[in-house]
Amino acid sequence: MQSLERTLAAVEGSGRDLNAVTSVMSDRARTLERKTAERASAGQPARSLDGVAFAVKDVIDVAGHPTTMGSKVSSGPDPSTTAPVVSLLERAGALPVAKTNCQEYSYGILGDESAFGRVINPIDPALCTGGSSSGSAALVAAGMVPLALGTDTAGSVRVPAACQGIIGFKPTFGAVPTEGVFPLSPSFDTVGLFARELPLLAEAFKVIVGGRQGPTRAEASLAGTPTASRTPGASLAGTPTVDLSLLKPADESSTEALTWAEHHLGESALAAATSANFDRLTHLIERGIGFYDIVRRYEAYVLHKQFLDDQGEQYQPGVWAKILAGQDIAEADYRSNVASLDELRASAESFFDDVDFLITPAIDGEVTEWDELGPGSAAKFMRYSLPFNVLGWPAVTLPIGAAIEGAMSASEPAMTAASRAKPASVQVVGPPHSDEKLLEFVAGL
Repeated sequence: MQSLERTLAAVEGSGRDLNAVTSVMSDRARTLERKTAERASAGQPARSLDGVAFAVKDVIDVAGHPTTMGSKVSSGPDPSTTAPVVSLLERAGALPVAKTNCQEYSYGILGDESAFGRVINPIDPALCTGGSSSGSAALVAAGMVPLALGTDTAGSVRVPAACQGIIGFKPTFGAVPTEGVFPLSPSFDTVGLFARELPLLAEAFKVIVGGRQGPTRAEASLAGTPTASRTPGASLAGTPTVDLSLLKPADESSTEALTWAEHHLGESALAAATSANFDRLTHLIERGIGFYDIVRRYEAYVLHKQFLDDQGEQYQPGVWAKILAGQDIAEADYRSNVASLDELRASAESFFDDVDFLITPAIDGEVTEWDELGPGSAAKFMRYSLPFNVLGWPAVTLPIGAAIEGAMSASEPAMTAASRAKPASVQVVGPPHSDEKLLEFVAGL
C-alpha cells in the first residue's frame, strides 16, 4: 500500500493535472492516520480499511471542506458535518484525501460541464470521461487512490468507470445513506463506489451498509415521495441462471460483451443462461424511462428553483437548460408518475423468480472521443445504465478490454485513439438487495 504522503503528493500534483481534484484533505487524512497509529500502539485490532486512501465526489459533504458541486452557484455555507457514507469509511480506517471534480450538480452523463472544466481521462485524453462522477473515476483509473465515492442517478458511477477502464458499482436504491449528499433526483440517486480491485470495493460496501437489510434512509428531500416495497431476489442455490437477453449478436455494442460472457461464464453457467426475456425487459425499460423523465426533471427543478432568480446565470449552459426543462411539470403529474414508478419497481422484482443475474453491455458502442460527441451521445452512454436506476436494481460495470495498467498521467504525452486501445466493459445486474451476492458472483467470473 502506498504511503499517505506519496498519495497526497500524487493527488496534489498529477490529480490536479488531470483536473480531477477540487480540494486536497491533507490535514484530515493525516489526523486519521495518526489515530490509526495510536490504535495500533495501544494493541487494538486492525480495521478492515486501515490506511486505504479514498476520494470523495464534490457533491458529498466533508466537514471543514467546501462542497462545490462543480459549480459557481452558491448552494449554502460550507458543511459543518460529514456525510455518513464518508464517516463510515473513516471509522473502518480509510483516509479521505481529496474532493473530486464532477459534472455540475451531477446533471449530465458526459462530464462535459463543470465550473472547473473537464476532467482528463487517464486512459487517453482524447476520450470522454463520462459523468457525472468524472474526477473520482479518474483518480482511481490513474492509480492515485484505490477507492472513490461517486453518485449514480442514471449511470453517473458506472459510465465514468466504463469510460476510464475501472470497476463501478451502483448499489440497490436506498441501500446506502444519502444524507449529506446533494441530490439530483431523490427518487433515483444512489451513492456508488469506484475501485480497480473488486475485493476492496466489496469490503468498502460491506463497511458502509454494516450488514443492514433493505432501505436505510428516509426518502430524500421531497416530502411525500413514497418508497416501493422491495424484497431480496432469487436464491443462488446451484448454478445461477444468467439472463443474456440484452446481448444481441447483431448489435455492435454486444459483440465484445457476448464473447466475454461466453468465455467467463463457464459451461455449467452457459447451460443455465437464457435469452428468452428480451420482450419483457424491453417493456420494463420503456415504461420506466417515461417515468424517469418526468420524475427526474420535476425533482431537479424543485431542488434548484431557489437559486434560479439570483444565480441562474452562474450555471453551466447545458445544466441550466436541463433544470429549466422541469419548470412546467405539474405536481399532480409528478405524483402520478412517482406512484407508477413504485408500482413498476414492485412488480418488476418477479423478473428474478427464474433469473439470478443479467449481463448487458455497459454503454452503447465504443467510448466516444470528446470531439465526436453529438446530440445522441448521452442517450448512448445511458442506454444500459439508466434502466437499473429506474428499477432500483444493483449493477456493476466491469472492465473487459484495454488494461487499466496502461492508464497515463496528465504529464505523459498524448496518444492517438489508434495507438491506445479504448476501454471496454460489461454490466452485471442483480435483484434488489442482493448486492453482496452480486459482488460475489462478479468476483467469480
